[in-house]
Amino acid sequence: MVTLDLSATQANPDNSDEPLAIAFSRPAAACKFALMPTQLLVESADPILLLSDTVRHVCAGTAARTMAQAIIHPIDTVKTRLQVTAPALKLQRWQQRIKDNPLDLYVANRRVVHTRNWLIRGPKDVYRGLTGAVLGTIPTAMLYFTTYEWCKTRLEARGAPSAITHLVSASAGAVMSAFIRVPTDTIKHRVQAYMETDVFLGARHILASEGVRGLYQGLVPTLMRDVPEIAIQFALYEKLRKVVESRRGLAKLHTWEHLVLGGFSGACAATATMPLDFAKTTIQCGSSQPVRQVLKAAVQQHGPAGLFRGMTPRVCQTAIMSAMFFTLFEFWKAQLKPHHHRGTRDRLLEPKIWHKRRTHVWKRQFVQQ
Repeated sequence: MVTLDLSATQANPDNSDEPLAIAFSRPAAACKFALMPTQLLVESADPILLLSDTVRHVCAGTAARTMAQAIIHPIDTVKTRLQVTAPALKLQRWQQRIKDNPLDLYVANRRVVHTRNWLIRGPKDVYRGLTGAVLGTIPTAMLYFTTYEWCKTRLEARGAPSAITHLVSASAGAVMSAFIRVPTDTIKHRVQAYMETDVFLGARHILASEGVRGLYQGLVPTLMRDVPEIAIQFALYEKLRKVVESRRGLAKLHTWEHLVLGGFSGACAATATMPLDFAKTTIQCGSSQPVRQVLKAAVQQHGPAGLFRGMTPRVCQTAIMSAMFFTLFEFWKAQLKPHHHRGTRDRLLEPKIWHKRRTHVWKRQFVQQ
């Protein structure tokens, strides 16, 4: 361990008799320090990785988004298969089998649950395309949160209101990350819909037959969906939060209350943008029609309800993603904090969810699906 004694140049303002010392476990030449006029004493023999809050938030957001995506992937698979308008033969058989073999739950000889058996081909089947989802989510989330933090820092420096700062930063992050997310989504959806056997062969087949442009099918409806969805979810969440705070006479709500309000807002936003999500999936699964024609054809064939195919799994996906992402974000944010900076609450997730009061949970909750 190397110790730098800076008593000759900088005294401790709290106690002039004690020098300001820094102890670290790496060579001085390999480290860079910003010295502050306060006492800083680190007595750990373990290597220390110091990350700024911005870097910690980007890394925590990326890890949380990737893990949450893996958890909700089966729901996304079901949604995709329900939205495909020209299903492959294997998907047609799957759709018929889940209708012919429903899942029923009886209590005291009374049927209380009647639903389709989504796992008719086993759990592995609904995890088709997971590799593409994970490989695509990592760079997508990294770009999203990097853009978010970059915009947030500059808007705050200009004195922009916090609400506007988040809305603009989240929208910018969604737009920038779409250029990575759309190609991986296209491949993932086609694997989920049995149009391709696996992610890597699917990518090669799309590039060979349709070129790079084929990977970016669905970019327009993705952008048309994401920005309004963020605006609707954010505006409704802010309105509900202010109403609850004013009625209860509180300046801050518990974290779980924010999650409930955010989940409800997300469900409403997902419902409002459902036609665009339907058009996005349809185009990415092979339709060559523009968005307007896809929506028109769906109404002609199935009525207005055709625009909302797959709505139930998408609403569930949004609500579960909000809760899972928040929990995982707090977990990874604490894990990336240096041990000597961690408090008792940093070691426990439960107090942060049930007891801690917050003014808002914007960045931790509003993440695009």
